[in-house]
Amino acid sequence: MGRCGAIGAAAEELGVTPGACTQQIKLLERYLSVRLVQRSGRGVELTRWGSIYLQYATRAMEELRVGAKEVELARRSNEMTVSTFPSVANRWLAALLFEWQVRYPGSSIRIEAWDPEPQLEENEADFRISYGPRCRSHQRYKRLFTDYVFPVASPSLLSRIVRPVNPRDVLAAPLLCVDWGADYIYGSEYLGPPSWKEWLAACGVRSARVPSALTFSLSAAALDAAIEGQGIVLAQHSMVERALSAGLLHRLFERALPMPEPYYLAWSGAALDKPRGRTFLSWLTEATRRLDWPIAEEQSAQRKGP
Repeated sequence: MGRCGAIGAAAEELGVTPGACTQQIKLLERYLSVRLVQRSGRGVELTRWGSIYLQYATRAMEELRVGAKEVELARRSNEMTVSTFPSVANRWLAALLFEWQVRYPGSSIRIEAWDPEPQLEENEADFRISYGPRCRSHQRYKRLFTDYVFPVASPSLLSRIVRPVNPRDVLAAPLLCVDWGADYIYGSEYLGPPSWKEWLAACGVRSARVPSALTFSLSAAALDAAIEGQGIVLAQHSMVERALSAGLLHRLFERALPMPEPYYLAWSGAALDKPRGRTFLSWLTEATRRLDWPIAEEQSAQRKGP
């Protein structure tokens, strides 16, 4: 009204009736305990208080306009940020997201590879692939899959050693271990992959003394060493799926053990408002289903024995 110079003109610009505009002015005057407009020979004009208030109201409305534009740009942005652990990012997520881009070439994905859980509600990421009790730091999450491990070795290593025929034979080969370290997160123990001792016990090789081995805190580093022929490693299926298909590694035994905890997918409140946010959530859930621990096969293997 202060800019238009008349209540009727202001109401028309706002798309409301003159009565509604007048009512809002009265409510604002009551709240501020001053008169903002007054009658004059030319109609209605601002009082001194109204002129002062108009300066701040104009700036506030401009900030709201800019804010609304930024929100709309963010909502319509095709870029989605996916956060996960470095080994997950390197060993299976990056390759999987190439499949997403082939299907949806107009979208853009940013991968953030870091260990700490991001603050999703503070826009540090749109999605987070988490593991075990870590998912409870997020408001929204769902189970993706339970991974499983089995022994693998490179062709170069198998050409230099006697290929293991039964599980006990691995004790004569160089072994690589993965140990994420013990920790308690959100009241629960953070459990890493099964150990060689656990795998051997599951194969019926009990009380076996596992020889000293090279131990890695990153699964990806252990897999790199295995591909280079440095030893046999208990590898996660998700992380060696493509290496097995490419012949870079060979699976030595069918016996496998599940990971102690599933992987989860968490997302922010704004992630699903993005143009392909909901589609991405459904797609990733379906795309990782093939990585899930085959429970039926596990039960069958347990009945048959190693």
